This record gives sequence, C-alpha cells and structure tokens, in this order.
Amino acid sequence: MDIQDLRIFTRVAAMQNLSAVGTEMSLTPGTISKRLQALEDELSVRLFDRTTRSIRITEEGALFLEHVDRILAELELARASVDGNVKSPRGKLKISAPVHIGGREVGEGISSFMRQHPEIEIHAELTDRNVSLQEEGFDVAIKTGVLADSALIAKRLATNPHVIAASQVYLDKHGVPKTPNELERHCCLVHGEDWAWPFARRNAQRSVRVTGRLRTNDDRLLMRAALDGHGLIRVSSGRVRSALADGRLRTVLEDYDTTGDSAVWAVYPRNRHMLPRLRSFVDFFAAWTRAAVDEDHQCKDVPVSGDGGRIRSAKENQQAAAPQPTRSKTPAPARKRAPRPRKKTAKRA
Repeated sequence: MDIQDLRIFTRVAAMQNLSAVGTEMSLTPGTISKRLQALEDELSVRLFDRTTRSIRITEEGALFLEHVDRILAELELARASVDGNVKSPRGKLKISAPVHIGGREVGEGISSFMRQHPEIEIHAELTDRNVSLQEEGFDVAIKTGVLADSALIAKRLATNPHVIAASQVYLDKHGVPKTPNELERHCCLVHGEDWAWPFARRNAQRSVRVTGRLRTNDDRLLMRAALDGHGLIRVSSGRVRSALADGRLRTVLEDYDTTGDSAVWAVYPRNRHMLPRLRSFVDFFAAWTRAAVDEDHQCKDVPVSGDGGRIRSAKENQQAAAPQPTRSKTPAPARKRAPRPRKKTAKRA
C-alpha cells in the first residue's frame, strides 16, 4: 500500500474535490482518480461514491479514514525521531492567521519564525475569514476573539484586551456614555453576533445588550464606520492604537474592563499530533503574541483635558509626568555702588 495513495485519500476525503486536491499536490485530476481506484482495488472496497458533479466518502471509507489519519501522524512522528526533526524542526507547515494581532502585523512574526527555523517551509494565508482547517488542509490557524465549540484543539496564546471607542464627532452629537447602561441608547457597531458587550469592574461582571445600524464580520468596515462617526465600537486595543494616538478615535468607559473571554488562540485538528514543527510554531507565536499584547498596553492612550479633546499618547504622558530639569541660575554679580559725592565745606578763615 503506497503512502502517497493514503495521503491522496485523506485530502480527497477532506476537500471532496479532485481538481482542488490535484492543485494542492501538483497532480492532475485524472492521476488523483487513478490512484484512488488503485487503492480501492487493493482493498476490494469502494471508498467514495462518485458522480460527474460530486464525490462523497462511503461508510467504509470513513472507517478507513480514522485509521489512515492515525497511521500518517505516527509515520511523521517516527520520521521525526530519527532524522533530527526534534532538535531541528523541518517540513511544511500550512498556516492561517489574521493580518493583524493587536497593532502588529502577523507577517512580522512569521518572518521572524522563518529566520529561527530555516528548514521549515511555510504556506501562510493571512485572512480574517473563518477557514475550515480540515477541508482546506491547514495545520494550524491563529484566531482571535471568543471561540465557538468545535472538535478542534485550541491553545490559548494570550489575552486580547478590548476597548470601546468612538469618534469625537459622534461623541459631540450623542454624548459620552458614563456607565455601561447608557449604551442602550447609543448606536453600537456590532462584530458578528457580538450583541452582548462584557464589562468588569471591582470583581463585578455583567454584560449589556447593544443595538445599532451596522453588524458585520469585517473589522475594516467596523473601523471605517467608527471613524466616520456612525457609532461606538468594541475592538482590540491594538487595532485602534494609531487612531487613538492621532485623535481620530477616543476611548470611553475606561474604568471598565471590556475584554471578556476574548483571547488569541492557536487551533489545530485533533488528528494533527504535536509534530516538532507545529509545536515550534505554536510556542514561538505564543511568545510573539504576548509581546504584541504587552506593547499595546505600554502604548495605551488616554484622554487629557485642556488640549482640545486631543488624545495624548503614552510617550507624551510619560514626558509630561517626568520631572522637568531646572536650569541652574548663576547669581548675578552684585552691582557696585558709585561713591557718594562728599559735601564741600567752606574753610574757616
């Protein structure tokens, strides 16, 4: 039984498209079909029901797939144990990640990882869409926010601090909310199904259901709407760092923690055993993400008064708080008094 045939079988089972598997593995659809047929002939069982428009795994094929996934994973581990992969990870790694985590570009992190691990080949797709790891063949996906329940394994890399912000134009028109309850009369820009915004203060937690004119799963659209004065946005602090620094947005309800359960996660399928290259990537990205989050905290901007409503950056605040050097004044030399003229007295005769 050919190992390559088993790999083809698992990819066809996941993607259910011969052309897509052929593109991924640099083979023609005809070759993929012949290799599957050869595998079925060897097993004397039909693994897929095929028509001109679709391909669907059979019950026998699904049972066979469970064993094949385990065999291929064990094969990878066996190979790693003898070829030095444990000390020097190598091989291909297909990654999905958002374009940004906080205020940093994920591409920077991937580039740093490649410098540290020159023998790992990276296929990265940077996107904010929700990818299907199994069907699209990803080894790992970096995700932000609150994860939905699934059969995937998730490793928490770092918290993902959030703030609530709006443009000065919106706040001038609708007022600044002082408590979470006041959000009920404000226009809020909602990400996906995130209608309940969490708040924590002094060990007390609660959520407020918000409403608004815009709901979308696109962060860029939410940012554009907030900048244009359409409402309040709950967003990762790093995503609005520059907008806060230059005054385009202003944070509100700063006394409350609105992070909730939001975090940065590494997600991978259950059948992907922690191979050395995957473990190396997850460990590296955990450290990189924590550094990104710490950077966001250090660069957090706060509003100041007496400055036209402008948001002053953390650096400016540090400079303002620092004791100002005093110039040493050299005492001026004492002025010499001119001698007082003496009164002339008449000489006695």
